[in-house]
Amino acid sequence: MNSPRILFLSIILPLLGHAADANPSATLPSASAESPSPRATATLSLGDVLARTAESNPELLAQALGRQASEGRVDQAGMRPNPTLSLSVENFGGTGRARGSDVMEVTVQANQLIERGDKSGRRIAFAERERDMAQAWLTLRRSEVLAASAGAYAKALAERTRLALSEEQLKLAQETLASAHRRLQAAIASPSEVARARAALASAQAEYRRTQASAAVALSALAATWGGSAAEIAEFKGALRLPEAPPELARFEKALTVSGNPRLGWFSAAVEGQRAALEVETARGLADVTVGAGVRRLNEGPATAFVVGASIPLTFRDDNSGNIRAARATVRAAEQSLRAAEAEQRLALAAAHAELSAAHAQATALRREALPAAEEAAVSVQSAYDKGLLPLIDVLDARRALIALRRDLLDAELAYAAALVRAEALVGASFSETKALFDRP
Repeated sequence: MNSPRILFLSIILPLLGHAADANPSATLPSASAESPSPRATATLSLGDVLARTAESNPELLAQALGRQASEGRVDQAGMRPNPTLSLSVENFGGTGRARGSDVMEVTVQANQLIERGDKSGRRIAFAERERDMAQAWLTLRRSEVLAASAGAYAKALAERTRLALSEEQLKLAQETLASAHRRLQAAIASPSEVARARAALASAQAEYRRTQASAAVALSALAATWGGSAAEIAEFKGALRLPEAPPELARFEKALTVSGNPRLGWFSAAVEGQRAALEVETARGLADVTVGAGVRRLNEGPATAFVVGASIPLTFRDDNSGNIRAARATVRAAEQSLRAAEAEQRLALAAAHAELSAAHAQATALRREALPAAEEAAVSVQSAYDKGLLPLIDVLDARRALIALRRDLLDAELAYAAALVRAEALVGASFSETKALFDRP
């Protein structure tokens, strides 16, 4: 069996180390470089994405196999030491009376190691704690992978909306250039106005191509969370809609427990694992007894006799005290790591909720106040331009300002979704609030 201390360190060291304005039914762009997937294209909700990720993510599948491996170690831990069978031949091939085989003795003996200190039971308990640690680690990685998947879903949905905004900006630029040409032909505009419109169109085309590429990358990143390809995604269900008010911090704090927080659950399982390892090391300090019995055949006679024996190591040199002290220290270290993780997770929750509240306030202000004012200004400037009262540059500025505000709103909504995902990942992996965020009418 591996050293419990080495096993523990090998596991713990790696650890210490907005789619509000888009049409929900719009078809998503696909990356042409993606290879065909055996799965048919589908319209996916966040729940569908999380289900696919939980079912097919390669890392989670590998972690599940590790959990199965720990079951085998539990079975092995309960195995008793095998008996040994020995054969010895004495008093032959010598000189004098011992010449030949007249005084030869043949002994056949079976020996059995008898463990003291309930070593078998303690090995089983340690293997079971290893299994619990493997399950806790799987739960932690599942939460992290699903959180990444939910974040990728929000990102892909936001990029779809960003692409729609770029398309709108491109169409406006095309219409503005056509209008500038008509005004030039009617002798009510200068060639410089047409040049400005042409420059605005070139800029809008470049932005549209860049946004297309970003949307394709976001789709590929989302599909990668379940080991698939962007070709499997046809459309998204729902849209990113913020609630009237963000959830209260107390709701999350109440669920931030060892049983609710995956990271705390893993550290708690590690503490129990080290306590079981200490029990194993303590039991190893007790010397085991080996007993044996057999039959001896004496040629001189001839005669047969029974043989019995017992042996026990003398532990005045090695009583395993060093490993016991090390195991006790490791238990205390694991307990302190659990306390540190509790403080860290509470701080992370407070930070996520603060960002969530700030993003909600920003999105609400933009949607209710800034965006209507910018839309009204854009309409007024366009009307004045059509009447020849304002130059084209004012129209372009008003439209750019409106598009920028819509992008700011999208960024705020995406930041809200990302913070909500982080907060929910800290208290479990159901992501019910995040699902409602995308399903809200």
